[in-house]
Amino acid sequence: MTALSFLTPESSSEAICARSPMERLARQAGARFERRGGWNVAVGYGESGRDWARETVGFADRSHTPKLEVHAPIPDFRGGVAELRDGAWWCPVTPSRTLILGEPAGGLPEASTVVDVTCGLAALSLIGPYAGELLARFCAIDVRDRVTPVGGFRPGSVARTPGYVLREAEDRLLVMVGWALGEYLWQVVADAARHLGGGPVGADA
Repeated sequence: MTALSFLTPESSSEAICARSPMERLARQAGARFERRGGWNVAVGYGESGRDWARETVGFADRSHTPKLEVHAPIPDFRGGVAELRDGAWWCPVTPSRTLILGEPAGGLPEASTVVDVTCGLAALSLIGPYAGELLARFCAIDVRDRVTPVGGFRPGSVARTPGYVLREAEDRLLVMVGWALGEYLWQVVADAARHLGGGPVGADA
């Protein structure tokens, strides 16, 4: 074994497990974890989590979602409108910067600079009929249909810190802030969800 052999993916990948900044709080809340794609992912909290996502509101740690920042001119820039393409969300931030959430099956634009920011952004999904109400308790971004339809992408202040909000579906929002503020975001969301009769849910919900 050489001194730098630990840098070789083949020899180290099985020993490495990436962890969300929210894992400690998820574990305290009773999360059940599984290793998926090199990440320790909270996949469930019992039956109550599924009920919250259906009946009130649940929140799920999505920090493990791949996030790529692509630097390349956007020919038809439409601020505030994300596109679901090749299994990933393409979210325009500026006319020359796009945030891609997921792994695009069709590849990336040629002549572009790509930066992996997966571990730069912590992420939570808000899921359920009260998802918009939950967001409104700590964020002023308007996610009502007439302002932010499905596919709407809004950079702005999230719990008094810079972040992003993506409306992925009718009752599902993805909220992102800086990685170092992951625990803070969890605490803010958990407190607001509790008042709405909701709580944490796993990735399988």
